[in-house]
Amino acid sequence: MIQRVQSVFLASAMLLISMLFSFVLCDFHLPDGNIAVMKMSGFVGAYQHLNNQVVSSSRFPLLLLMTSALFILLAVTLFSYKNRQRQIKLCTVTFFINIILLGFLFLTPDMLSTKLSASLDLGLDKPAARKMVHYQWASFFPFVSLILVNMASRFIKKDEAMVRSAERLR
Repeated sequence: MIQRVQSVFLASAMLLISMLFSFVLCDFHLPDGNIAVMKMSGFVGAYQHLNNQVVSSSRFPLLLLMTSALFILLAVTLFSYKNRQRQIKLCTVTFFINIILLGFLFLTPDMLSTKLSASLDLGLDKPAARKMVHYQWASFFPFVSLILVNMASRFIKKDEAMVRSAERLR
């Protein structure tokens, strides 16, 4: 039944993941006072003075692909409510893809900041270059999604246990 608590958790996780496509993930505060804004689709805003090679190579197709796959898996998981075993397996796969997405969401800007520092000849070492990155609150949506998927998985397992115990009584 789609009116279960786990459906609310999965729908909320889907909403959070879909919001990643439109919100700002992080800002790069450059030493000259300009700010480059990173979204899922690439850089937006005041990045005209950045090295074109760095900016053009930073379109983040892997982030887009993983976020799209995660959204589709969450939708399939939500609408597989008649097959709880499949839902449990899909929740597990979704959980691990979400962890990988989290790694890429926080690894990509760090690597990009050191690359940007080297290409603009800023003379910053790695720790100083990483201080240019300021994460926005949308970067933490996958954390919340991870918790929601875990809670949905627990409730699906409880439902499965309840159905099995009811079948034993027959």
